[in-house]
Amino acid sequence: MKLEARWIVVAALLFFAWKGADLSMYWPHPPATTLQTPRPDAESIKLAAPLAAILPRMLPHDRQYLAAMYDAMAFVFTRDGERESPIIATTEQLVDFHASSLRLTVDKANIGKYPGLAEAIDQTFVNACGADPQKVDAKLRSRAVAACAALAWTLVVGTDG
Repeated sequence: MKLEARWIVVAALLFFAWKGADLSMYWPHPPATTLQTPRPDAESIKLAAPLAAILPRMLPHDRQYLAAMYDAMAFVFTRDGERESPIIATTEQLVDFHASSLRLTVDKANIGKYPGLAEAIDQTFVNACGADPQKVDAKLRSRAVAACAALAWTLVVGTDG
């Protein structure tokens, strides 16, 4: 009788589990529990003013989760600008980057959980970058990073601008 490899793995896992062995896996670097983005200036925080009506309805966990995402997005967008040839070179690509980031981080069941949130976030980017398609230069990149930082800062409970 020949055992398949998968059954050997299953048997080994069950053996360790029944013997009380620890099957936990630890990441070498735990995720950050605080924002890495410093407090934006007052003008930047005003970019996220459209969130004011929605924030009181949001659960603290959801606010912190989105804050961490926008904090990371600011970091990635800043790093992209330091490349010899940035990947995000137009506002259309910035919109795609933002939409893809949301698709990767927000569970499908949570889409629409807070009516008006998506529009308020979009308005924050429009306040920072304008609504017209354009090339991303250093000034526009800094405004987009400021919008991400303002969103991150404003979403954290207790920092409602």
